Amino acid sequence: MGAAPIRKVALIAPLVAWFCISSSGCFRGRPDLEAKAEHPVEIRLPANPSTGYRWMLDPPMQSGRILSEGYESGARDGRVGTPGTQVLQVVFPREGRFNLKLAYRRLWEPASVPPAQTTNLVVKVLPAKGDKTLMEKLFTKDIAPESNIVQPEEEEPQTTGRKVELRRPR
Repeated sequence: MGAAPIRKVALIAPLVAWFCISSSGCFRGRPDLEAKAEHPVEIRLPANPSTGYRWMLDPPMQSGRILSEGYESGARDGRVGTPGTQVLQVVFPREGRFNLKLAYRRLWEPASVPPAQTTNLVVKVLPAKGDKTLMEKLFTKDIAPESNIVQPEEEEPQTTGRKVELRRPR
């Protein structure tokens, strides 16, 4: 073995790493979908439920939540078993940029079995119309009038009428 195999690995390794990172969706310029916070967005993916496969969140705990799912048959003549479209209604609770990872798998198979297909959608979630942005909610100067939380500057000084004596250690 000479220096040639080492040089090949040194050239190929950065390209493989770049491909893996760029295909994850983290560096996409434009999102695949735009949605408003707390408003469902519809995602349509090719599917065939007669095979036992269906699209699901992978991993199941993500920022997006599936509200409902349905299936539209691709057959015009009503034949069973033809491919169609799985329709997912997904909602995001807050604004931000999210990677929504979906896997096409069978429910009864263990997680160790790889999915038949995967997809990664970048979703830009905007604040709902009329809502304040997340930064405005966190760093606002106005306190909501319905709030009953006492702020430090509003508290009355506490006087007990007792004197406090400080004792020095002997």
